[in-house]
Amino acid sequence: MTRTTNPAHHPRRRRQQDRASSSRSEIPDLGCWARRIRERRKLPRPRAADRLHISEEMLKKIEHNKATPSPAVLSHLVTAYDLDRAQERYIRDLARPPVALQPIAELRTRIDIPENRATLTYLDRREIAGAYIDPLWNVVLANERFTAGLPGIEGFRGNVALWFFHPGSTTATAEPIVVHWDSVAAYLVATLRAALGRHRETPHALTLVRDLRGAATFREAWDTSDAVAYGRRPEEPVHLRDPITGELYSARIHLGYASSSHDVRFCVCYCEPYNGSGLTGSVSRHGRCR
Repeated sequence: MTRTTNPAHHPRRRRQQDRASSSRSEIPDLGCWARRIRERRKLPRPRAADRLHISEEMLKKIEHNKATPSPAVLSHLVTAYDLDRAQERYIRDLARPPVALQPIAELRTRIDIPENRATLTYLDRREIAGAYIDPLWNVVLANERFTAGLPGIEGFRGNVALWFFHPGSTTATAEPIVVHWDSVAAYLVATLRAALGRHRETPHALTLVRDLRGAATFREAWDTSDAVAYGRRPEEPVHLRDPITGELYSARIHLGYASSSHDVRFCVCYCEPYNGSGLTGSVSRHGRCR
């Protein structure tokens, strides 16, 4: 007699489901995020409910995703929890349906056209690093100067975040290049939180979080901060070290949307003499620019 196996009880299937569930739980939904922010503000639920002008029971339902907050309650939450502009945008993203993000292969097919390649070649001639990247820091298309600044990124699926935190590998990647590594790591995590809120149901977004959780440095940065970032200001340079000469220099990074759907951004890096007085909240990926 042939025994019929219940797929839900199959060990391999169960492990796959557990990994997917774990990855999903790392991306806050609206209720999870509302609860996390309240707790980080050290607000007991009764006091928070009073500030939101709702009952404690309703707040509990919102935090457990059993009730959807009205636009008025969302606005009260922004004020009561003292959210900054990026956090406000984030919680409103979580209140909206998730947006699907195309797989990297499809994005490359759309972006890898003669016009975009000509732009990157032009930047190469001017010794400027340039690339098209998706919200999850996958490199869609890049020039040689950009790629040279991320040595070994091919071994990390062409993803800047995986290269930066290198889960599963003790070989340093960004550490020898980036000055003030912790600050840059915090910024990178904040940008990923923003992107993952918008694309929280996309399968390869869940896979990315699962893989990044394999790095203790990423877990610490993700679990101990509620910062959110949707971009960066060019006037805040990131400070880098030339991997060959060891010379310090600064880089100003410009990020602009390359598509109306906001699924691809155009990244350009302008290098200048080292200015240690600037802010460091940016992600490094550029290496030599001179």
